[in-house]
Amino acid sequence: MKDLTVMNTKLSRRNLSDEVTLWLQNAIAAGTYKPGDRLPSVETLAMDLNVGRSSVREALRTLQAKGMLEIYHGKGCFVAAPKIHLGSVLKSFSENIRQRGMAPGSRILKLEVAQPDEKIRQHLKLEKGEKVNFLHRLRLADNEPLAIEISCTPHRLLPDLLDLPWDEHTSLYQVLREKYRLYPAYAKQSITAILLSEYQSSLLGVGARTPGLSIVQIAFSEGDVPIEYAQDIYRGDRYQYDIVLLAP
Repeated sequence: MKDLTVMNTKLSRRNLSDEVTLWLQNAIAAGTYKPGDRLPSVETLAMDLNVGRSSVREALRTLQAKGMLEIYHGKGCFVAAPKIHLGSVLKSFSENIRQRGMAPGSRILKLEVAQPDEKIRQHLKLEKGEKVNFLHRLRLADNEPLAIEISCTPHRLLPDLLDLPWDEHTSLYQVLREKYRLYPAYAKQSITAILLSEYQSSLLGVGARTPGLSIVQIAFSEGDVPIEYAQDIYRGDRYQYDIVLLAP
């Protein structure tokens, strides 16, 4: 049984479901309940917090809607892993993960110089016959698979890119900056909600037809030179995309 010392303060405001929601949020933030932990039953929480079961159920639904809890009928209510936020700042996967206090990693799935299809060729403004560096990786955070990345870069600009020692810690954008003096300045993205295929689900360690995010990105260096075409598949249960809108 978890330590419920926080219960020294009675839940007595008019909207008890809001109080239960706040109590659970604080308990999760304090580490009383950690990601993956199963919460006590509705009946137990109602008894321990001296509130009605309907207030507990409403609080659980609220936290489920916020992505903090996962509810499985017949199994119980579990604390969800925190979501990783994507947004309007151009960062590599490694930079994004490190900022959240986790260790980035990767597993190489395919590495080759290849002929691009017509769509990629046009996005990268390549001449006919020009090839790309094809880099296919499974991306990890604290050894947990979170994303599948396919990156295509112009072979003409980066002729020896794939000859580098691509280990689990190598960041493509760091290599572009430090070795080639290419600095990604901005990117165009197209975001689609998808159901993961069997292959994608097996790589990411989730059930088949689990929701995911597909993000196609074309990154440009200064001077509007396209330097990468990428398609990334993210786990829907671990990512949230944030957009900042500016008034005209």
